[in-house]
Amino acid sequence: MSATGEHAPGRATLTAQLGELQAELRRRRRTQKAAVEEANRRRRKAAGRPEDEPWLRVKGGLDLSVQTVNDWFPKRNGSNEPSLPRDFEDLWAVVAVILEWTGQLPKQSEDIHHRRWKALHADAWRGTSLGEDVRAYLEAARESAGKHPYPELGLQDPPALAGVYVRRRSSRQAPGELDASRGENPAATTSGASPAAPAEPAEAVFRRNDRVCVLIAGPGGGKSTLLSTWVREAAGRLGGTQNPARTGEAVPVWVSARTLAGEETQVPDALAAATRKLSRYGRHPELDRARFLERPCPGAYWQLLVDGLDELPNQAERRAVLEKLAHAVAGDPPLYRCVVATRPLAAADLEILDRVLDSPAPRYELRPFTSDDLHTYIEKYFGTRWPQEEAARHAQQFTDALRSASLVELARIPLMAFMLCQLHLAQPERPLPAGRTAVYDAFTDLLYENNHSKRVAASHEKAIENLVHSLQSPRARQEADKAARQVHQHLPELVDYLAHQWLIGNETAVSEVLASHEAVRRPDKVRAEQWDAFLEDLLRHTGLLVHHADGLNFPHQTLLEYRAARYATRDKQARTQLLQTLVTSSKTSPDGRFEPPALEPSYLGFLLDGLLAPQDRITAETIQFVEELTAQGGFSACRFLTTQVQLRTNLPPGPTAARLARLADDTSLDGSTRVEAAEALAWVNREAGAARLTKFTDISLYSFVRVEAAEALARVDGEAGAAYLARLADDTSLDDADRVQTAEALAWVDREAGAAHLARLADDTSLNRSFRLEAARVLTEVDRDTGIACLTRLADDSSLNDADRVQTAEALAWVNREAGAAHLARLADDTSLNDADRVEAARVLTWADRDTGAARLTSFINDTSQNGSLRVGAAWVLARVDRDAGAAHLARLADDTSLNDAYRLRAARVLTWADREAGGPGSAR
Repeated sequence: MSATGEHAPGRATLTAQLGELQAELRRRRRTQKAAVEEANRRRRKAAGRPEDEPWLRVKGGLDLSVQTVNDWFPKRNGSNEPSLPRDFEDLWAVVAVILEWTGQLPKQSEDIHHRRWKALHADAWRGTSLGEDVRAYLEAARESAGKHPYPELGLQDPPALAGVYVRRRSSRQAPGELDASRGENPAATTSGASPAAPAEPAEAVFRRNDRVCVLIAGPGGGKSTLLSTWVREAAGRLGGTQNPARTGEAVPVWVSARTLAGEETQVPDALAAATRKLSRYGRHPELDRARFLERPCPGAYWQLLVDGLDELPNQAERRAVLEKLAHAVAGDPPLYRCVVATRPLAAADLEILDRVLDSPAPRYELRPFTSDDLHTYIEKYFGTRWPQEEAARHAQQFTDALRSASLVELARIPLMAFMLCQLHLAQPERPLPAGRTAVYDAFTDLLYENNHSKRVAASHEKAIENLVHSLQSPRARQEADKAARQVHQHLPELVDYLAHQWLIGNETAVSEVLASHEAVRRPDKVRAEQWDAFLEDLLRHTGLLVHHADGLNFPHQTLLEYRAARYATRDKQARTQLLQTLVTSSKTSPDGRFEPPALEPSYLGFLLDGLLAPQDRITAETIQFVEELTAQGGFSACRFLTTQVQLRTNLPPGPTAARLARLADDTSLDGSTRVEAAEALAWVNREAGAARLTKFTDISLYSFVRVEAAEALARVDGEAGAAYLARLADDTSLDDADRVQTAEALAWVDREAGAAHLARLADDTSLNRSFRLEAARVLTEVDRDTGIACLTRLADDSSLNDADRVQTAEALAWVNREAGAAHLARLADDTSLNDADRVEAARVLTWADRDTGAARLTSFINDTSQNGSLRVGAAWVLARVDRDAGAAHLARLADDTSLNDAYRLRAARVLTWADREAGGPGSAR
């Protein structure tokens, strides 16, 4: 029985295979009894016993009884359920004799058959659907992942994640395109001389077969939210069915990169620890370490969702974690697949994956909110607070406030959108802050000073009383009260100090960090554990730190950076020291230009705001430092300025605009970089930036740069940008890919106009076929019904090549599974198509309709009129969907003497792969 209480499919498969052997043995006019006797004779000989001397199991010997073996085989009348052989070697002893007697065990394939039957035996003793232990974990994981990603932030209980989540898009990036210098710039696309990859639903990252991939977004960009959403959806899908898991199915486990750090922590340890942290969300969600040393069930994987890699304090730790993950996913048999979520890192950090895996690990960039996304998020968020009509009024009021404060671009970062919504909810009539640091100032003030509902002051007073009243001596009480109130008085700066220490790598417990601060002195009569509990209680009630399973921490990395920057710029002396450090840490590049300090751009922005705010001598010196840093131009200077402008760092507008204008006009820079500079200029000087973006849409740069300029112009001036996007979408001098990208960008500014252009491009026979398909696919995201109609026409268009029609039907299945499956089935049956494309149609069909696709593949395998390569290929594809059925076909093809030897050898090799993918005995080879 399986873990679900049902008969395991593996058992049925083993029984069916034994039945086929039994039937073949009878056709050869041999008996099972004779096979058992021959098996016993061989076992005696191998053990050094006389071949004719019975060696009975009841006496500690090795002989198998005829009745025991007969019970393994299916009965003709189906009267009894066949029993399972306990020991594989018993099973193999008999099976090997029958295979040999029926001509199915040539010497060259004996090892392959041995491993295949061992895998069948192992599968028969374990279910191929997820066990109750994994289902209990998934239930708790789904409950946990449904919470808002920042539950501790805000004055009221935040809405459920599903109520406000907005679907995101991502695009694949070439290695090296994204690095730490990109920071949080939501407008950045690509650099160099190649266009960005087409966008696709962000969830596609988790459905790929990458052993490990990297998901990249800036601070607050929604990485954690996307991971949580995937856990919730996948856990709901996997935990709610008793059906066998498909080959390649992935069971997600969210794990913090911090949990993976440390030489003594291995991947199974971290995964087990992650499930223990879910105890509040389910009855028994914990999975033992040993559970992560085997598959969730045959053919399935553990999918590691590793969050916060960038939060590890140094490069050595980040590389160690990546190396650990790379070795884990490269294991044999493969148990894991992995998605690593991180802010942009230096390319050298990620190269460790490429080196261990011996191939580039794919990088995917999570794109920021589009204007439509932001509008949808605002409406959803306010819809959880007010009735629809009132919510719409507040949403419009809030959107107007964003424009007035020039915060629209900043609000495209999901965390900033959340914080700004909270500020508006608290005081709808109050103007929004100007600049990122001002937003954080207002938000933390909202959490701490103005958060009357949490009764912070009363909670703090109670914590002090509890500490004092735990002592009996009047003097001890007096000392404890004085020490406690000193801590309370300095609490905001202690939060800053704690953040700073953690940021620079001193990641010890709260009490150990604060013990080095002059305001924190534990009285002699207060026990260490009492004092530690008091400090944590005081800090937790501020709302600025939250209690996680491994202790207090900041709710988000950017909040830590903000508080750490406050400490680093706390007074004139600290600001002087900080500026000197930044100046000395700015290096000179080989071409003689200054390089910005090697700091996370988000943290650097907070530091610059702290240096520039007081309007004193240090402010002037900081402005001069920025001027010198960017005076000689170049890519690094441009990226530094554009990133800080997008972060709304309070750089002086006049000099910043002048520098950005020179960078936008610098013909030594590549076109994409100049577009970035022009767009950043537009946020400082709208007219000057828009003029340059307009020029870039017309001059003869690379066509994709013209598209980037029009997209940037649309973000600055929606009406003007839409007009240029529409013009470029109709410009036949542009590459087909760029015209489709332009129409897609137009759709996010003017949905109706963009949809019309996409529909025309999908039907334009002058376009490359693959880009017509891409236009139709994108159209389904903008206008679902029209997009489906376009995909249907393309799938039926016999003038397209066979592969394109299959891809079109697959795209159709993504948005309309039933219609896509019907087209794929027709293509698989269409004898006018290339045979390989028919197999591909059947393969894709197994995703949309498992049984129908598997039936088509089986038909290809059994069709002796087809060439051997196609039959073996179809069996290989079937093995990826139904390993047992595919492996059985591969074994028969490997032994089929009517096939070319090369095809038989290929079948044998693929059979070894099927064993290894299932974690069976073949994986040892």
